[in-house]
Amino acid sequence: MNRFDLVVLDLDGTLLDPDREAPVRPAVKAAVSKTLRRGVGVTFATGRTWDYARGRIQELGLSLPMVSSHGASLVAADGTVLREQRLDDGLARQLALRSSDLAEVFCFYYRHRESGQLIIRQNRALQAMHVYHHLLGPETRVDEDLGSYLADYQVLKFVVFDDHPQAPQRWGEWAGPQAHVSRTHHLLVEGTAPGIDKGVGVRRLIEHLQLDPARVLAIGDNFNDLPMFEAVGTSVAMGQAPEAVRKAADWVAPAFDQDGVAAALDRYVLNN
Repeated sequence: MNRFDLVVLDLDGTLLDPDREAPVRPAVKAAVSKTLRRGVGVTFATGRTWDYARGRIQELGLSLPMVSSHGASLVAADGTVLREQRLDDGLARQLALRSSDLAEVFCFYYRHRESGQLIIRQNRALQAMHVYHHLLGPETRVDEDLGSYLADYQVLKFVVFDDHPQAPQRWGEWAGPQAHVSRTHHLLVEGTAPGIDKGVGVRRLIEHLQLDPARVLAIGDNFNDLPMFEAVGTSVAMGQAPEAVRKAADWVAPAFDQDGVAAALDRYVLNN
């Protein structure tokens, strides 16, 4: 009998190279395929959108709903939004006004109120656009007036390019109780609705699938994965994760470039 019913994978730094577009590493892809053949489900919990992740869903042959936008969205494998929680409109207006004065690159993820269409807009580009397309999504465009979308669109989350060590605290203090702010990438700080994080998203996923949390394995590599670790029975940190993330996990796998996900699946799923 399988020890686990579900494996939840972070994307950047866990399943995927955080700095460039590349296929899933062959050893990891093979381990995921073997896991699926064992009857254990595999899905994602990521800051990314379904629109970005769908290529990886197809690449790995996945079929379960995924947690996207750091828990703000629960999305079926075909893109149907099952549940979603957005930022307060008042905070979104304040952020839109502030973005015109920022030195940093700042972006919003918008969901159209009627059609459900998702768009991503940033206030400026300080690097080549392919960098932003990789980190934010291929549909990202530059628009200095981010507030122009607020009449017809609602804000799912915001992202700031800020690699300062204190950036999460600084942005968290600025947003106050109106947003949950966390470091999601060594270059990025992101904000979602209050109380929304990967842990909430994974709990909603587990409830949706009617699973026992004790029979769920989660693998991640950054501070925003800590709430996800608390939501499941077993947690694995990637070898290159910050020390606090490694200490919070039940086991530390090899680093991304050493096929850590494959090692974790071998340890917990395939060799049991």
